[in-house]
Amino acid sequence: MIVDASVLLNAFFPDEDQPQAQLLLRDHASGRVRLKAPTLLIYEVSNAVWQAERRGRIASAQTDEILQAVSALGIDLMPLEWGETLPLARRFGRSAYDATYLTLAERMGEQLITGDMRLYNTVHPTLAWVVWVGEYTTE
Repeated sequence: MIVDASVLLNAFFPDEDQPQAQLLLRDHASGRVRLKAPTLLIYEVSNAVWQAERRGRIASAQTDEILQAVSALGIDLMPLEWGETLPLARRFGRSAYDATYLTLAERMGEQLITGDMRLYNTVHPTLAWVVWVGEYTTE
């Protein structure tokens, strides 16, 4: 299963209420589910927690804890080729960042789980393999 940054942020930010995101991470940690992501995940999560710290949403100690916890999850990180994301970005009018997750899921024939409602609403009617994290249950 491909996971995007929004799911991890939902699971780790203290002001997010997303028990399904936390359940998914527990299932990954127990080996029930194997999470994968493009290498972009490192930069998106790092930037999001840094921005949350800058805005006072979390303390610097929480930033470090979140990054260490995400790193410790051992999510399989996979590279994509230059320009590989552009067909899906163009098709759905989404950022190359969003299309990176879509492209990896499509290439691997796996579901993409997202906590980004705008992304989900845009692509799910066409791409049934894009799943909303709020609907996640233990398989």
